Order: sequence, then structure tokens, then C-alpha cells
Amino acid sequence: MYRFYVDDIPIRVFKNNTNIGVGYPSQAMKIEASLWDGDSWATDGGQTKINWSMAPFKAHFQGFDISGCPKTDPNNNNNNNEDCFLPEHWWNSEKYWALDSKQKTDLKNVRKKYMNYDYCSDRNRYPVSPPECLINS
Repeated sequence: MYRFYVDDIPIRVFKNNTNIGVGYPSQAMKIEASLWDGDSWATDGGQTKINWSMAPFKAHFQGFDISGCPKTDPNNNNNNNEDCFLPEHWWNSEKYWALDSKQKTDLKNVRKKYMNYDYCSDRNRYPVSPPECLINS
């Protein structure tokens, strides 16, 4: 399970669902911000409009403590990330196999308060739910 936290609160969780054909994200992870106009679909189905008079919008990122495995180069047959799955790495311990009850509550509250769009509930764009939505709901 990949987890993203802000101030020790989980804000995003990626589960390994390779058993249904949906594994972990396959690209290297990075932090990136963008601003685009999602008024027509991402804000309560277009009902809530963005207040552009509040611009400029700014984002600031600092204080990252990232540990993990380096990106595997597909052109280099010698690099092997098998050691990333060894049990001595903190992220492979049983403690990190699932969220505890407080983390589940925190994630639910974050989603309820801050999430405006979830592709798993967008029946207009996805009449048939993606497989991960069926088991992660």
C-alpha cells in the first residue's frame, strides 16, 4: 500500500490490486502542482464555480522526508529493485500493510471535507466503474 500524508494525516492511498489487473502506480512519483479550470465537471458536477478573483493561487512545498526505492531504468538490465521488497525496510513491515482505525477515520474526513471529484463516482464519464472502484469502495 502506498500512502501519502500531510502533517501525519493520510490524504491518498494506493492499494496493490494486481489480482484484478490494477497494480501500484508504475511511474516514478513526484510532487507537482497545476491549476486548470475544472468548473464544468470537477466541482460538484459544475455546480460550484471557481472564484477566479482570488487569484493568484500559490502552492509551496517544503520539508519532505522521502525514503523509498529509486526508479528502475527499463533500458538497464543490471538495475534490480528486488531489495526494495526485503523485510528489513520499514515500509515492508506489517504495521504498514493497512491503515489503523484513526488513519481510516482521518482519510475518510479528508475525502469528505476536501475531495471535490472522485472518478469512481462519476457515472457520466465512467458508466462502468473501473475495477479498483468496485473493491475499494
